[in-house]
Amino acid sequence: MKTTKFAILAGIPLAVGVPVAFAQLEVGGDLLDNCADIDPLQSAGNFAQAADAAQLCLEGLQQQLAGEVAQFFLPVVGAWTRTGLEQNQVLGFTNIMAEYDKDNILVTVSLTGTSGVGGGLGDLGGLIGGFAQSAILQTGQQVTVAGLPGSVQPDGTITVLLEDGSVLNFESSDLNSADAALAGMGDLVNDFPVADINAALQ
Repeated sequence: MKTTKFAILAGIPLAVGVPVAFAQLEVGGDLLDNCADIDPLQSAGNFAQAADAAQLCLEGLQQQLAGEVAQFFLPVVGAWTRTGLEQNQVLGFTNIMAEYDKDNILVTVSLTGTSGVGGGLGDLGGLIGGFAQSAILQTGQQVTVAGLPGSVQPDGTITVLLEDGSVLNFESSDLNSADAALAGMGDLVNDFPVADINAALQ
């Protein structure tokens, strides 16, 4: 398993045997390197270490998946130009967010993963995702985007529910009502590769 450990050497004079003193220092590699360690550790009966390797492997796979999904946040979507893109992971959720501009109207498109992208929450994540989806579908004006259910909220946020439980949002402070959102960024929602993102998360 690839980990990073640091020995604490306080008040100990360093002698000729420096390599021995730093024997605990291991420079970690890519998180995906841990995937190959799972079976050998399990076969050797080191179940705790195998579980640690599996967790790091899963984190690496989630990061790789998030990176692959981020490629669908294209630099240009129809008449809209991307002006920023960022990814982050917080508490088991992965968020990909991009800002698009057209005629000085700014729209933020964000994807929050609760299973395929974010992972890490198991049944709890599914439960929270279920409540969120139910609330979204019961409020606002109902729409369908690429065959997926969604809604346009009174504040102008357009939300699309993906099949893995992830949520794709389109929102703009310049378009703060349902009618303004549909008129002002309906073309961005229509041209955005929603179906491709949904397929990539399956």
